[in-house]
Amino acid sequence: MPTENIQTPCNTAAWRALTAYSGEIGARHLRDLVRTRSLAARDLCVRVGPVLASLARQRLDERALQLLLNLCDESGLRTRINELLSGAPVNRSEDRPALHTLLRARPEAGARTDGRLREVLDERRRMLAFAAELAAGRVTGTGNAIDSIVNIGIGGSDLGPRLVVDALYEHRRGNLRVEFVSNLDGQALYRCLSGLNPARTFFLVASKSFGTVETLTNAESARRWLEQHGQPEPLAQFAAITAKPDAAQAFGVPAERVFRLWDWVGGRYSVWSSVGLPIAAQLGEQAFLEFLEGARRMDEHFAGAAPPENLPVLLGLVDLWNSAFLGAPTRAVVPYDQRLQLLPAYLGQLVMESNGKSVDNAGKPLQFPSAPIIWGGVGTDAQHAFFQLLHQGTHSVPVDLLLAARPRHGARHHQRLLAACLAQGQALMEGRVDPERHYRGVRGNQPSTTIIYDDLTPEVLGMLLALYEHRTYVHAVLLDIDPFDQWGVELGKELARDIVRDLEQGAPI
Repeated sequence: MPTENIQTPCNTAAWRALTAYSGEIGARHLRDLVRTRSLAARDLCVRVGPVLASLARQRLDERALQLLLNLCDESGLRTRINELLSGAPVNRSEDRPALHTLLRARPEAGARTDGRLREVLDERRRMLAFAAELAAGRVTGTGNAIDSIVNIGIGGSDLGPRLVVDALYEHRRGNLRVEFVSNLDGQALYRCLSGLNPARTFFLVASKSFGTVETLTNAESARRWLEQHGQPEPLAQFAAITAKPDAAQAFGVPAERVFRLWDWVGGRYSVWSSVGLPIAAQLGEQAFLEFLEGARRMDEHFAGAAPPENLPVLLGLVDLWNSAFLGAPTRAVVPYDQRLQLLPAYLGQLVMESNGKSVDNAGKPLQFPSAPIIWGGVGTDAQHAFFQLLHQGTHSVPVDLLLAARPRHGARHHQRLLAACLAQGQALMEGRVDPERHYRGVRGNQPSTTIIYDDLTPEVLGMLLALYEHRTYVHAVLLDIDPFDQWGVELGKELARDIVRDLEQGAPI
Protein backbone atom coordinates (compact mmCIF):
# COMPACT_ATOMS: atom_id res chain seq x y z
CA MET A 1 0.00 0.00 0.00
CA PRO A 2 1.18 3.60 -0.47
CA THR A 3 3.72 4.93 1.99
CA GLU A 4 2.09 7.86 3.75
CA ASN A 5 4.88 10.37 3.31
CA ILE A 6 5.20 9.85 -0.45
CA GLN A 7 3.53 12.44 -2.65
CA THR A 8 1.38 11.69 -5.66
CA PRO A 9 3.78 12.34 -8.58
CA CYS A 10 1.69 15.03 -10.26
CA ASN A 11 1.55 17.01 -7.00
CA THR A 12 5.32 17.24 -6.63
CA ALA A 13 7.49 20.28 -7.24
CA ALA A 14 9.39 18.28 -9.86
CA TRP A 15 6.20 17.61 -11.84
CA ARG A 16 5.30 21.29 -11.83
CA ALA A 17 8.81 22.21 -12.93
CA LEU A 18 8.72 19.62 -15.71
CA THR A 19 5.39 21.00 -16.91
CA ALA A 20 6.86 24.49 -17.10
CA TYR A 21 10.10 23.37 -18.74
CA SER A 22 8.44 21.11 -21.32
CA GLY A 23 7.10 24.13 -23.19
CA GLU A 24 10.54 25.68 -23.38
CA ILE A 25 12.41 22.57 -24.47
CA GLY A 26 9.59 21.44 -26.77
CA ALA A 27 9.90 24.64 -28.78
CA ARG A 28 13.48 23.80 -29.76
CA HIS A 29 14.30 21.56 -32.73
CA LEU A 30 15.90 18.36 -31.55
CA ARG A 31 18.95 18.77 -33.79
CA ASP A 32 19.67 22.16 -32.20
CA LEU A 33 19.14 20.83 -28.72
CA VAL A 34 21.57 17.96 -29.29
CA ARG A 35 24.25 20.27 -30.69
CA THR A 36 24.08 22.84 -27.91
CA ARG A 37 23.56 20.82 -24.73
CA SER A 38 26.57 20.09 -22.55
CA LEU A 39 25.63 16.44 -22.15
CA ALA A 40 27.80 14.29 -24.41
CA ALA A 41 26.29 11.29 -26.17
CA ARG A 42 28.13 8.95 -23.81
CA ASP A 43 26.47 10.69 -20.85
CA LEU A 44 23.15 9.41 -22.13
CA CYS A 45 24.25 5.79 -22.66
CA VAL A 46 23.80 2.97 -20.17
CA ARG A 47 25.23 -0.53 -20.57
CA VAL A 48 23.99 -3.58 -18.69
CA GLY A 49 26.26 -6.43 -19.72
CA PRO A 50 25.66 -7.18 -23.42
CA VAL A 51 22.83 -4.60 -23.73
CA LEU A 52 23.52 -0.91 -24.34
CA ALA A 53 20.89 1.81 -24.73
CA SER A 54 21.51 5.32 -26.00
CA LEU A 55 19.15 8.17 -25.13
CA ALA A 56 21.34 10.67 -26.97
CA ARG A 57 18.58 11.39 -29.51
CA GLN A 58 15.86 11.98 -26.92
CA ARG A 59 14.66 15.48 -26.06
CA LEU A 60 16.81 15.69 -22.96
CA ASP A 61 19.24 18.25 -21.66
CA GLU A 62 20.84 18.67 -18.24
CA ARG A 63 17.83 20.40 -16.69
CA ALA A 64 15.20 18.03 -18.10
CA LEU A 65 17.17 14.99 -16.95
CA GLN A 66 17.71 16.43 -13.47
CA LEU A 67 14.04 17.31 -13.08
CA LEU A 68 13.05 13.79 -14.10
CA LEU A 69 15.47 12.35 -11.56
CA ASN A 70 14.04 14.73 -8.95
CA LEU A 71 10.62 13.31 -9.76
CA CYS A 72 11.93 9.83 -8.92
CA ASP A 73 12.95 11.05 -5.47
CA GLU A 74 9.83 13.07 -4.74
CA SER A 75 7.43 10.33 -5.83
CA GLY A 76 9.21 7.57 -3.90
CA LEU A 77 10.15 5.46 -6.91
CA ARG A 78 12.79 3.52 -4.97
CA THR A 79 10.18 2.50 -2.41
CA ARG A 80 7.85 1.40 -5.18
CA ILE A 81 10.58 -0.72 -6.80
CA ASN A 82 11.29 -2.38 -3.46
CA GLU A 83 7.58 -3.07 -3.02
CA LEU A 84 7.43 -4.80 -6.40
CA LEU A 85 10.48 -6.96 -5.81
CA SER A 86 9.66 -7.85 -2.20
CA GLY A 87 6.14 -9.10 -2.84
CA ALA A 88 4.08 -6.19 -1.50
CA PRO A 89 0.51 -6.00 -2.92
CA VAL A 90 1.34 -3.67 -5.79
CA ASN A 91 -1.69 -4.99 -7.68
CA ARG A 92 -3.94 -2.79 -5.58
CA SER A 93 -7.35 -3.44 -7.07
CA GLU A 94 -6.90 -7.19 -6.48
CA ASP A 95 -4.81 -6.79 -3.31
CA ARG A 96 -2.01 -9.12 -4.35
CA PRO A 97 1.64 -8.97 -5.35
CA ALA A 98 3.05 -9.09 -8.87
CA LEU A 99 5.91 -11.50 -8.33
CA HIS A 100 6.86 -12.41 -11.88
CA THR A 101 10.48 -11.66 -10.89
CA LEU A 102 10.31 -14.65 -8.50
CA LEU A 103 9.83 -16.90 -11.53
CA ARG A 104 13.38 -16.05 -12.59
CA ALA A 105 15.04 -17.15 -9.32
CA ARG A 106 18.07 -19.39 -9.52
CA PRO A 107 17.71 -23.01 -8.35
CA GLU A 108 20.18 -22.47 -5.49
CA ALA A 109 17.85 -19.81 -4.10
CA GLY A 110 15.60 -22.65 -2.97
CA ALA A 111 17.52 -22.79 0.28
CA ARG A 112 15.56 -19.70 1.35
CA THR A 113 12.62 -20.43 3.60
CA ASP A 114 10.10 -18.98 1.20
CA GLY A 115 7.13 -21.18 0.42
CA ARG A 116 6.30 -19.42 -2.84
CA LEU A 117 9.87 -19.75 -4.05
CA ARG A 118 9.97 -23.47 -3.31
CA GLU A 119 6.74 -23.92 -5.26
CA VAL A 120 8.17 -21.99 -8.22
CA LEU A 121 11.34 -24.07 -8.31
CA ASP A 122 9.47 -27.36 -7.89
CA GLU A 123 7.06 -26.48 -10.69
CA ARG A 124 9.92 -25.40 -12.92
CA ARG A 125 11.63 -28.76 -12.42
CA ARG A 126 8.38 -30.59 -13.27
CA MET A 127 7.87 -28.50 -16.38
CA LEU A 128 11.45 -28.87 -17.61
CA ALA A 129 11.36 -32.63 -17.09
CA PHE A 130 8.15 -32.93 -19.11
CA ALA A 131 9.53 -30.66 -21.84
CA ALA A 132 12.58 -32.91 -22.09
CA GLU A 133 10.32 -35.97 -22.42
CA LEU A 134 8.41 -34.28 -25.24
CA ALA A 135 11.59 -33.28 -27.05
CA ALA A 136 13.07 -36.76 -26.71
CA GLY A 137 9.98 -38.40 -28.23
CA ARG A 138 9.13 -40.27 -25.03
CA VAL A 139 5.64 -38.75 -24.81
CA THR A 140 3.23 -40.69 -26.98
CA GLY A 141 -0.29 -40.33 -28.25
CA THR A 142 -1.75 -43.75 -28.98
CA GLY A 143 1.55 -45.55 -29.15
CA ASN A 144 3.12 -42.98 -31.47
CA ALA A 145 5.88 -40.57 -30.49
CA ILE A 146 4.81 -36.93 -30.53
CA ASP A 147 6.41 -34.84 -33.27
CA SER A 148 4.23 -31.68 -33.07
CA ILE A 149 3.07 -29.46 -30.22
CA VAL A 150 0.20 -26.98 -30.54
CA ASN A 151 0.11 -24.31 -27.85
CA ILE A 152 -3.46 -23.08 -27.34
CA GLY A 153 -3.66 -19.81 -25.44
CA ILE A 154 -4.30 -16.14 -25.95
CA GLY A 155 -2.77 -12.88 -24.74
CA GLY A 156 0.15 -13.54 -22.45
CA SER A 157 -0.32 -17.30 -22.79
CA ASP A 158 0.44 -16.93 -26.49
CA LEU A 159 2.42 -13.77 -27.23
CA GLY A 160 5.32 -14.49 -24.89
CA PRO A 161 6.16 -18.09 -25.81
CA ARG A 162 5.40 -17.43 -29.48
CA LEU A 163 7.87 -14.53 -29.50
CA VAL A 164 10.63 -16.47 -27.77
CA VAL A 165 10.31 -19.59 -29.92
CA ASP A 166 10.33 -17.48 -33.08
CA ALA A 167 13.16 -15.20 -31.97
CA LEU A 168 15.50 -17.99 -30.87
CA TYR A 169 14.98 -20.25 -33.87
CA GLU A 170 18.75 -20.65 -34.21
CA HIS A 171 18.73 -22.56 -30.91
CA ARG A 172 16.07 -25.09 -31.86
CA ARG A 173 16.82 -28.75 -31.19
CA GLY A 174 15.70 -31.85 -33.01
CA ASN A 175 12.67 -32.13 -35.26
CA LEU A 176 9.93 -31.24 -32.81
CA ARG A 177 7.46 -28.84 -34.42
CA VAL A 178 5.81 -26.16 -32.26
CA GLU A 179 2.73 -24.25 -33.44
CA PHE A 180 0.61 -21.59 -31.74
CA VAL A 181 -3.12 -20.96 -31.95
CA SER A 182 -4.81 -18.05 -30.21
CA ASN A 183 -7.61 -16.63 -32.32
CA LEU A 184 -11.22 -17.64 -31.70
CA ASP A 185 -11.79 -17.62 -35.47
CA GLY A 186 -11.92 -21.29 -36.40
CA GLN A 187 -9.77 -20.58 -39.45
CA ALA A 188 -6.74 -20.21 -37.18
CA LEU A 189 -7.07 -23.65 -35.58
CA TYR A 190 -8.03 -25.55 -38.70
CA ARG A 191 -5.25 -24.00 -40.73
CA CYS A 192 -2.80 -25.11 -38.07
CA LEU A 193 -4.18 -28.65 -37.86
CA SER A 194 -4.32 -29.19 -41.59
CA GLY A 195 -0.67 -30.16 -41.79
CA LEU A 196 -0.44 -32.26 -38.62
CA ASN A 197 -0.72 -35.98 -37.89
CA PRO A 198 -3.41 -36.53 -35.21
CA ALA A 199 -1.57 -39.57 -33.84
CA ARG A 200 1.58 -37.52 -33.24
CA THR A 201 0.19 -34.14 -32.13
CA PHE A 202 0.15 -32.91 -28.54
CA PHE A 203 -1.81 -29.92 -27.22
CA LEU A 204 -0.76 -27.50 -24.49
CA VAL A 205 -3.70 -25.51 -23.15
CA ALA A 206 -2.44 -22.37 -21.40
CA SER A 207 -5.07 -20.39 -19.51
CA LYS A 208 -4.62 -18.84 -16.09
CA SER A 209 -8.33 -19.06 -15.30
CA PHE A 210 -9.04 -22.11 -17.48
CA GLY A 211 -12.18 -20.24 -18.39
CA THR A 212 -11.03 -18.06 -21.28
CA VAL A 213 -13.62 -18.51 -24.02
CA GLU A 214 -11.16 -18.34 -26.93
CA THR A 215 -8.79 -20.89 -25.40
CA LEU A 216 -11.42 -23.36 -24.23
CA THR A 217 -13.28 -23.22 -27.54
CA ASN A 218 -10.08 -24.05 -29.41
CA ALA A 219 -9.21 -26.78 -26.88
CA GLU A 220 -12.64 -28.39 -27.29
CA SER A 221 -12.28 -28.30 -31.07
CA ALA A 222 -8.80 -29.82 -30.83
CA ARG A 223 -10.20 -32.67 -28.72
CA ARG A 224 -12.96 -33.29 -31.28
CA TRP A 225 -10.36 -33.27 -34.06
CA LEU A 226 -8.47 -36.07 -32.32
CA GLU A 227 -11.70 -38.03 -31.80
CA GLN A 228 -12.75 -37.59 -35.43
CA HIS A 229 -9.38 -38.96 -36.53
CA GLY A 230 -9.70 -42.11 -34.47
CA GLN A 231 -7.64 -41.28 -31.40
CA PRO A 232 -9.26 -43.41 -28.67
CA GLU A 233 -7.89 -41.38 -25.74
CA PRO A 234 -7.65 -37.81 -27.02
CA LEU A 235 -7.07 -36.26 -23.57
CA ALA A 236 -3.89 -38.34 -23.22
CA GLN A 237 -2.54 -35.87 -25.79
CA PHE A 238 -3.19 -32.80 -23.63
CA ALA A 239 -1.39 -30.89 -20.93
CA ALA A 240 -2.50 -27.68 -19.21
CA ILE A 241 -0.86 -24.64 -17.66
CA THR A 242 -3.25 -22.87 -15.29
CA ALA A 243 -3.90 -21.34 -11.88
CA LYS A 244 -7.09 -23.45 -11.73
CA PRO A 245 -5.90 -27.09 -11.78
CA ASP A 246 -9.33 -28.41 -10.76
CA ALA A 247 -10.88 -26.83 -13.86
CA ALA A 248 -8.20 -28.36 -16.09
CA GLN A 249 -8.80 -31.79 -14.58
CA ALA A 250 -12.55 -31.36 -14.98
CA PHE A 251 -11.87 -30.76 -18.68
CA GLY A 252 -10.10 -34.13 -18.66
CA VAL A 253 -6.40 -33.25 -18.54
CA PRO A 254 -4.53 -35.84 -16.42
CA ALA A 255 -3.44 -34.38 -13.07
CA GLU A 256 0.22 -35.22 -13.68
CA ARG A 257 0.12 -33.08 -16.83
CA VAL A 258 -1.35 -29.97 -15.22
CA PHE A 259 1.30 -27.34 -14.55
CA ARG A 260 0.68 -24.56 -12.12
CA LEU A 261 0.42 -20.80 -12.40
CA TRP A 262 -0.29 -18.50 -9.47
CA ASP A 263 -2.72 -15.63 -9.05
CA TRP A 264 0.24 -13.30 -8.43
CA VAL A 265 1.48 -13.79 -12.00
CA GLY A 266 -0.23 -11.67 -14.64
CA GLY A 267 -0.70 -13.33 -18.01
CA ARG A 268 1.50 -10.82 -19.81
CA TYR A 269 4.26 -11.51 -17.28
CA SER A 270 3.97 -15.31 -17.36
CA VAL A 271 6.44 -16.36 -20.06
CA TRP A 272 8.97 -17.15 -17.30
CA SER A 273 6.65 -19.76 -15.76
CA SER A 274 5.30 -23.07 -17.04
CA VAL A 275 3.75 -21.00 -19.83
CA GLY A 276 7.28 -21.32 -21.21
CA LEU A 277 6.84 -25.08 -21.67
CA PRO A 278 6.84 -24.85 -25.49
CA ILE A 279 10.04 -22.79 -25.24
CA ALA A 280 11.76 -25.44 -23.15
CA ALA A 281 10.52 -28.23 -25.42
CA GLN A 282 11.71 -26.46 -28.58
CA LEU A 283 14.97 -24.94 -27.31
CA GLY A 284 15.96 -27.19 -24.43
CA GLU A 285 16.43 -26.75 -20.71
CA GLN A 286 19.75 -24.92 -20.94
CA ALA A 287 18.42 -22.25 -23.29
CA PHE A 288 15.33 -21.75 -21.11
CA LEU A 289 17.46 -21.34 -17.99
CA GLU A 290 19.70 -18.87 -19.81
CA PHE A 291 16.58 -16.94 -20.80
CA LEU A 292 15.57 -16.77 -17.13
CA GLU A 293 19.11 -15.82 -16.14
CA GLY A 294 19.07 -12.86 -18.51
CA ALA A 295 15.86 -11.58 -16.94
CA ARG A 296 17.28 -12.10 -13.44
CA ARG A 297 20.35 -10.11 -14.44
CA MET A 298 18.14 -7.19 -15.43
CA ASP A 299 16.16 -7.60 -12.19
CA GLU A 300 19.35 -7.21 -10.18
CA HIS A 301 20.33 -4.11 -12.13
CA PHE A 302 16.86 -2.64 -11.60
CA ALA A 303 17.00 -3.39 -7.89
CA GLY A 304 20.48 -2.03 -7.27
CA ALA A 305 21.47 0.70 -9.73
CA ALA A 306 21.00 4.34 -8.79
CA PRO A 307 18.44 6.16 -10.97
CA PRO A 308 21.01 8.01 -13.15
CA GLU A 309 22.55 4.65 -14.15
CA ASN A 310 19.39 2.51 -13.96
CA LEU A 311 18.34 1.60 -17.48
CA PRO A 312 14.66 0.67 -16.82
CA VAL A 313 14.27 3.80 -14.68
CA LEU A 314 15.74 6.08 -17.35
CA LEU A 315 13.61 4.56 -20.11
CA GLY A 316 10.48 4.82 -17.96
CA LEU A 317 11.28 8.47 -17.26
CA VAL A 318 11.69 9.16 -20.96
CA ASP A 319 8.37 7.45 -21.69
CA LEU A 320 6.67 9.70 -19.15
CA TRP A 321 8.48 12.78 -20.49
CA ASN A 322 7.42 12.07 -24.07
CA SER A 323 3.79 11.19 -23.39
CA ALA A 324 2.71 13.26 -20.38
CA PHE A 325 4.79 16.38 -21.00
CA LEU A 326 5.74 16.54 -24.68
CA GLY A 327 2.46 15.36 -26.20
CA ALA A 328 3.59 12.19 -28.00
CA PRO A 329 0.63 9.77 -27.89
CA THR A 330 2.35 6.81 -29.56
CA ARG A 331 5.67 4.97 -29.60
CA ALA A 332 6.98 2.95 -32.53
CA VAL A 333 9.09 -0.14 -31.87
CA VAL A 334 11.36 -1.00 -34.80
CA PRO A 335 13.79 -3.90 -34.34
CA TYR A 336 16.43 -4.10 -37.06
CA ASP A 337 16.51 -7.81 -36.34
CA GLN A 338 14.16 -10.20 -38.13
CA ARG A 339 14.24 -12.45 -35.08
CA LEU A 340 12.33 -9.77 -33.14
CA GLN A 341 9.55 -9.39 -35.69
CA LEU A 342 6.95 -10.27 -33.02
CA LEU A 343 8.30 -7.85 -30.41
CA PRO A 344 5.97 -4.92 -31.29
CA ALA A 345 2.91 -7.13 -30.75
CA TYR A 346 4.30 -8.49 -27.48
CA LEU A 347 5.06 -5.00 -26.21
CA GLY A 348 1.67 -3.77 -27.38
CA GLN A 349 0.04 -6.02 -24.82
CA LEU A 350 2.64 -5.45 -22.11
CA VAL A 351 2.46 -1.66 -22.24
CA MET A 352 -1.14 -0.95 -23.23
CA GLU A 353 -2.81 -3.61 -21.10
CA SER A 354 -0.67 -2.58 -18.14
CA ASN A 355 -0.85 1.20 -18.38
CA GLY A 356 -3.97 1.80 -20.46
CA LYS A 357 -5.81 3.38 -17.53
CA SER A 358 -7.79 6.59 -17.06
CA VAL A 359 -7.94 6.91 -13.27
CA ASP A 360 -5.15 6.95 -10.70
CA ASN A 361 -4.82 4.75 -7.62
CA ALA A 362 -7.15 7.05 -5.69
CA GLY A 363 -9.84 6.74 -8.36
CA LYS A 364 -9.35 10.26 -9.68
CA PRO A 365 -9.40 10.90 -13.46
CA LEU A 366 -5.94 11.31 -14.95
CA GLN A 367 -5.17 14.81 -16.14
CA PHE A 368 -2.49 13.62 -18.57
CA PRO A 369 -2.03 10.74 -21.05
CA SER A 370 -1.29 7.27 -19.69
CA ALA A 371 0.13 4.50 -21.88
CA PRO A 372 1.41 5.41 -25.32
CA ILE A 373 -0.04 3.48 -28.25
CA ILE A 374 2.59 0.88 -29.14
CA TRP A 375 3.02 -0.13 -32.76
CA GLY A 376 5.84 -0.89 -35.15
CA GLY A 377 7.43 -3.31 -37.54
CA VAL A 378 10.70 -4.94 -38.36
CA GLY A 379 13.74 -3.17 -39.75
CA THR A 380 13.98 -2.09 -43.33
CA ASP A 381 10.46 -3.39 -44.03
CA ALA A 382 9.18 -0.58 -41.81
CA GLN A 383 11.22 1.96 -43.74
CA HIS A 384 9.28 1.01 -46.86
CA ALA A 385 5.95 1.10 -45.04
CA PHE A 386 5.30 3.69 -42.32
CA PHE A 387 8.57 5.66 -42.08
CA GLN A 388 7.15 8.14 -44.59
CA LEU A 389 4.76 9.25 -41.85
CA LEU A 390 7.59 9.50 -39.32
CA HIS A 391 9.67 11.68 -41.62
CA GLN A 392 7.09 13.94 -43.25
CA GLY A 393 3.89 13.43 -41.29
CA THR A 394 2.54 15.68 -38.57
CA HIS A 395 2.67 13.27 -35.62
CA SER A 396 5.30 13.27 -32.91
CA VAL A 397 6.38 9.62 -32.61
CA PRO A 398 9.26 8.55 -30.39
CA VAL A 399 10.92 5.44 -31.81
CA ASP A 400 12.76 2.51 -30.25
CA LEU A 401 15.42 1.16 -32.62
CA LEU A 402 16.85 -2.24 -31.70
CA LEU A 403 19.88 -3.83 -33.34
CA ALA A 404 22.29 -6.73 -32.84
CA ALA A 405 25.95 -5.67 -33.05
CA ARG A 406 27.40 -9.04 -34.04
CA PRO A 407 24.78 -11.49 -35.35
CA ARG A 408 25.68 -14.83 -36.87
CA HIS A 409 24.65 -14.10 -40.43
CA GLY A 410 26.81 -12.64 -43.21
CA ALA A 411 28.78 -9.42 -42.65
CA ARG A 412 27.71 -7.89 -45.96
CA HIS A 413 24.03 -8.03 -45.03
CA HIS A 414 24.69 -6.77 -41.53
CA GLN A 415 26.86 -3.83 -42.52
CA ARG A 416 24.03 -2.53 -44.70
CA LEU A 417 21.44 -3.24 -42.02
CA LEU A 418 23.55 -1.43 -39.42
CA ALA A 419 23.94 1.54 -41.74
CA ALA A 420 20.18 1.64 -42.38
CA CYS A 421 19.36 1.64 -38.66
CA LEU A 422 21.86 4.32 -37.71
CA ALA A 423 20.93 6.47 -40.70
CA GLN A 424 17.25 6.37 -39.80
CA GLY A 425 17.98 7.48 -36.26
CA GLN A 426 20.00 10.37 -37.62
CA ALA A 427 17.38 11.32 -40.20
CA LEU A 428 14.57 11.20 -37.66
CA MET A 429 16.47 13.69 -35.53
CA GLU A 430 18.07 15.95 -38.15
CA GLY A 431 15.55 16.13 -40.97
CA ARG A 432 16.39 18.04 -44.14
CA VAL A 433 15.61 21.59 -45.22
CA ASP A 434 14.94 22.18 -48.94
CA PRO A 435 13.37 25.62 -49.46
CA GLU A 436 13.36 25.24 -53.25
CA ARG A 437 11.48 21.94 -53.24
CA HIS A 438 9.22 21.98 -50.22
CA TYR A 439 7.96 18.47 -50.92
CA ARG A 440 11.47 17.13 -50.30
CA GLY A 441 11.76 18.74 -46.90
CA VAL A 442 11.92 16.40 -43.91
CA ARG A 443 11.10 18.01 -40.61
CA GLY A 444 13.16 15.73 -38.36
CA ASN A 445 12.64 16.52 -34.67
CA GLN A 446 11.60 12.91 -33.93
CA PRO A 447 13.25 11.47 -30.80
CA SER A 448 14.55 7.92 -30.73
CA THR A 449 16.22 5.47 -28.39
CA THR A 450 18.75 3.02 -29.80
CA ILE A 451 19.16 -0.32 -28.03
CA ILE A 452 22.13 -2.39 -29.17
CA TYR A 453 22.98 -5.90 -27.96
CA ASP A 454 25.87 -8.18 -28.87
CA ASP A 455 23.64 -10.88 -30.37
CA LEU A 456 20.19 -12.26 -29.66
CA THR A 457 21.06 -15.11 -27.31
CA PRO A 458 18.54 -16.55 -24.83
CA GLU A 459 20.17 -14.47 -22.10
CA VAL A 460 19.96 -11.24 -24.10
CA LEU A 461 16.32 -11.85 -25.00
CA GLY A 462 15.55 -12.41 -21.32
CA MET A 463 17.28 -9.14 -20.49
CA LEU A 464 15.35 -7.23 -23.13
CA LEU A 465 11.93 -8.50 -22.07
CA ALA A 466 12.64 -7.85 -18.39
CA LEU A 467 13.90 -4.39 -19.30
CA TYR A 468 10.59 -3.56 -20.95
CA GLU A 469 8.64 -5.02 -18.01
CA HIS A 470 10.44 -2.81 -15.51
CA ARG A 471 10.32 0.21 -17.80
CA THR A 472 6.54 -0.20 -17.96
CA TYR A 473 6.32 -0.43 -14.17
CA VAL A 474 8.37 2.75 -13.70
CA HIS A 475 6.05 4.62 -16.05
CA ALA A 476 3.04 3.33 -14.10
CA VAL A 477 4.48 4.43 -10.76
CA LEU A 478 5.10 7.92 -12.11
CA LEU A 479 1.52 8.03 -13.41
CA ASP A 480 0.25 6.69 -10.05
CA ILE A 481 -1.75 3.91 -11.72
CA ASP A 482 -2.01 0.14 -11.21
CA PRO A 483 -0.24 -1.68 -14.08
CA PHE A 484 -1.23 -5.17 -12.94
CA ASP A 485 -4.97 -5.27 -13.45
CA GLN A 486 -6.96 -5.14 -16.71
CA TRP A 487 -10.59 -4.68 -15.82
CA GLY A 488 -11.26 -2.89 -19.08
CA VAL A 489 -11.39 -6.14 -21.06
CA GLU A 490 -14.15 -7.62 -18.89
CA LEU A 491 -17.10 -5.66 -20.32
CA GLY A 492 -16.73 -7.05 -23.83
CA LYS A 493 -16.48 -10.59 -22.42
CA GLU A 494 -19.69 -10.14 -20.43
CA LEU A 495 -21.60 -8.78 -23.41
CA ALA A 496 -20.30 -11.60 -25.63
CA ARG A 497 -21.62 -14.20 -23.17
CA ASP A 498 -25.09 -12.64 -23.42
CA ILE A 499 -24.96 -12.65 -27.22
CA VAL A 500 -23.79 -16.28 -27.34
CA ARG A 501 -26.70 -17.28 -25.09
CA ASP A 502 -29.13 -15.51 -27.41
CA LEU A 503 -27.66 -17.18 -30.50
CA GLU A 504 -27.77 -20.62 -28.86
CA GLN A 505 -31.45 -20.00 -28.10
CA GLY A 506 -32.14 -19.38 -31.80
CA ALA A 507 -31.83 -15.61 -32.16
CA PRO A 508 -31.11 -14.73 -35.83
CA ILE A 509 -27.52 -13.82 -36.63
